[in-house]
Amino acid sequence: MLTAILKIMQMRLAYSEPEGECQPIKKVFTEQEIECLEKVNQRLQGKTTKQQNHYDPTRLKWATWIIAKLGGWKAYSSQGPPGIIILKRGLERFGYVLEGYLLAKDMGTR
Repeated sequence: MLTAILKIMQMRLAYSEPEGECQPIKKVFTEQEIECLEKVNQRLQGKTTKQQNHYDPTRLKWATWIIAKLGGWKAYSSQGPPGIIILKRGLERFGYVLEGYLLAKDMGTR
């Protein structure tokens, strides 16, 4: 549980920092998690430019956008930044998505 709390706090801080000062994604997520985030990001992209993830994929702010969208955040500028509850919900949902992704990936190698 402590790991999840730390991730949520790191993501919350990352979203409030300027793009260049944001923590590298590899300090928070594993390679497999990043690979899964890339796939999820493709699915979550909206049709308008405001509904797309324009952040650097090597930074935590990029992953925070994805996790927040999974948690129910709409990514509208009028909505404000994602909160801790949204990030918690998104991280829980991402855990399920990751589990399915890894199972599908493992099945493909047999």
